[in-house]
Amino acid sequence: MTMNNNPFANKNSIIKRRENPKGKYTQLNTEELLDAVKKSANSPHRGDLDILLEIFLDRYNEKQTSLDQLNQSLEERIQLQLKLAQDAQKRYEQQAKMAAMGEMMDAVAHQWKQPLNALSMMSDMLQTDYKNGLINQDYIDELTDHAQGQIEHMVTTLAEFRNFFRPSQTKENFGVKRCIQSVMVLVNDEFLNNNITVEILSDKEILLYGNENEFKHLVLNIINNAKDAFNDNNIKERHISISFYQKDAYSYVDIQDSAGGVPSKIINDIFKPEVTSKAEGKGTGIGLYMSTQIAQKMGGTLTVKNINNGACFSLKIPL
Repeated sequence: MTMNNNPFANKNSIIKRRENPKGKYTQLNTEELLDAVKKSANSPHRGDLDILLEIFLDRYNEKQTSLDQLNQSLEERIQLQLKLAQDAQKRYEQQAKMAAMGEMMDAVAHQWKQPLNALSMMSDMLQTDYKNGLINQDYIDELTDHAQGQIEHMVTTLAEFRNFFRPSQTKENFGVKRCIQSVMVLVNDEFLNNNITVEILSDKEILLYGNENEFKHLVLNIINNAKDAFNDNNIKERHISISFYQKDAYSYVDIQDSAGGVPSKIINDIFKPEVTSKAEGKGTGIGLYMSTQIAQKMGGTLTVKNINNGACFSLKIPL
């Protein structure tokens, strides 16, 4: 290699002390400097080697300092991005919780409407029948039983609502069928009003491990999306089927509807935040995003495919 500015370019030359040799050597690039160090190591003039090594170490320290600064800057940027992502996740969770709470308040109102109407009718009947002298002990017993049944229905709904939104970080084994039935207690009347039938196809209970309330949110998000799709697409036959089973070291929960399916243009992005098939102003896209986050926290995956003129959401959890 020819190095025009390298004082060690001539192999036969003897390294001599030069006037301001350090200034001369600092002009060498790193490769030339290393070559000079090798040649100087065999030279009787050891002072040149000391100077060369000092220059080399100074360059190394400069590079290391620059690298340390770059690493620190990258670490700060990474921490900033992590904080921004965490803040965004918290906002999504809060938005999803508020949206779910609004929907559940509507569901509870539907659930209470019928028993309240029934209790009001019983009160009117009691007053009328008393005036007509139709009341006896059997009448009172029957009326009391009916009233108590309506009140118990309201209490059950309220208890499920409170449990649904009770914050909990506890993970435990829970029954899939029992959880789905608890969700249906909250939305049954609303789904009846929308002419939607929900059928649980599996008889044998299976257990999942995770946060029970989060799983209920996942189920609620999916069936509420189906309810909205039925209405938005003006579907006549409104049916949701839910099945769950275990196979090949995995537990599966499949929720299938007949609401027309997910539009092909967004099906690959449906679980991303703020992606929705609903009309503008009618949906945020947070529900399904949070559902897939819940699936991941349980160590599983949530996928969707269009089948039989509807969508099928599949939750897959390792045993």
